[in-house]
Amino acid sequence: MEDNEDLFNFDTEQPVSEPAPTNQEPDDYGYEEEHYENVSDNDDSAEKSYIDMLLESRGIKDHKIQIQDETGETTETNFDDLTDQEKFDFLNQDSNYAMPSDDELDTLNYLRSNKMSLQDFAEWQRQEGVKDYLAGQQPKTETDSYTDDEIIAYDFIQRFGDDMSDEEIDAEIERLKEDESAYRKRVDLLRTAYKNEEVAQAKLYEDERNKQAQENQQNFINAYTSALQNINSIQGIELDNNDKNELYQFVLAKDPNNRTEFSKLLDDPEQVLKMAWFARYGEQAMNDVIDYFKKEITKRDKGTTRVVNKQSSRSSSKDAFRF
Repeated sequence: MEDNEDLFNFDTEQPVSEPAPTNQEPDDYGYEEEHYENVSDNDDSAEKSYIDMLLESRGIKDHKIQIQDETGETTETNFDDLTDQEKFDFLNQDSNYAMPSDDELDTLNYLRSNKMSLQDFAEWQRQEGVKDYLAGQQPKTETDSYTDDEIIAYDFIQRFGDDMSDEEIDAEIERLKEDESAYRKRVDLLRTAYKNEEVAQAKLYEDERNKQAQENQQNFINAYTSALQNINSIQGIELDNNDKNELYQFVLAKDPNNRTEFSKLLDDPEQVLKMAWFARYGEQAMNDVIDYFKKEITKRDKGTTRVVNKQSSRSSSKDAFRF
């Protein structure tokens, strides 16, 4: 077999058949030339190439592979459509490498679109799990802590108030207990009624609190929006609409964890100290820098004063300039 003969043809994706062995005398060194059996075109084992088996071992069927372009977008393509170099690079990847599943790709795209780190995503999942757990729990009320006798006594107090003494309430409870079935039924009805009433009151309170929180949030957004509209420059640096929009997103836009990029900075003590320094000294520092460059520009302008040497009409009319 010639040295430059390929064992695999990337254009056809089939092994290149070796020539049939021929009877050959041993060479001068006494060794016979090595030969390989010719694989028949009708042999079933030849129908599946090494490439097919390699791709299938990586979970790739029908030569459909997913590749990622320079922008990070993942697209599906056919292995046969790749160039020889691209095929080599793809096959030369880590043998343990496996193409991401659809669920994994969806997760990565979700992280990118929401600008979330893996830590942010894990925290969001944890919070969602807590919410689901709490949503599945029966609300605990003060009524749940009452004993059967206490729920009967509470009902008497609610209906009669001070008109019924403690002794009278106790006597009435003992009388009701003479009929256990009626007593149990009365307790269950009263417990359910007072519990529902308590839950309804709690919901009204929660709704009112949420409404107030939404109003506060909207007032907060309106205040910042108004401020952005009124601020056209900061320390001489003009702000266009893109600048203002980026500031708006940074301060007010929330991620799935209900956090803004600005609020995340407040979790970092070093960032808080930097913001405090700029709030306290930033304006003066910027003014000092501006004043310094103004002085330097003035010095430069003074050093470029033009001097004209006057000469007689008999002299050369060429002026001499000094900068």
